[in-house]
Amino acid sequence: MAHDTTVAALEAAGLHAERGALLKREYERQRATYKDSPAGWHALNDIETLIGLGGTYQWYEDGVLRQMTLTFDPGKEGIQGTYALVSNDSKESGTFNSTPNNPAIGWAYILLQPTGGAPRPLIFSGMLTDADWKVLVALLNEVGQSGPIEPPFPIVRA
Repeated sequence: MAHDTTVAALEAAGLHAERGALLKREYERQRATYKDSPAGWHALNDIETLIGLGGTYQWYEDGVLRQMTLTFDPGKEGIQGTYALVSNDSKESGTFNSTPNNPAIGWAYILLQPTGGAPRPLIFSGMLTDADWKVLVALLNEVGQSGPIEPPFPIVRA
């Protein structure tokens, strides 16, 4: 039955069986090559490192699109640094600390500490990375008194 479904899918896509076999071989080769690669989606309990978090993002928090730049301190990549969050109407800056998932806490987070403001913890609901752990897209939850606030908001590498 599965074979019939595969043949039907190949025919519907306008592919001959030999093309399907070629695609399958390429898929298997890619899977074997990158099986231990961190590239792909990581859920909140699968974020081993935040080493690739530094950079500039389109940051869509509270319904407002802003630009966030995260810069790690020398020797503190993946752990701490400074940030600037800018929109047309406002600018926030300060320091941040980031922690990957840890069995003791169960999630990865970033703690923004604005200059002259209250600390703002954000939990990573998930993130998409490349093969070097560079964060391409992430979903972050603000944290309220009862825990994570749903829904998460997106950040996208600029």
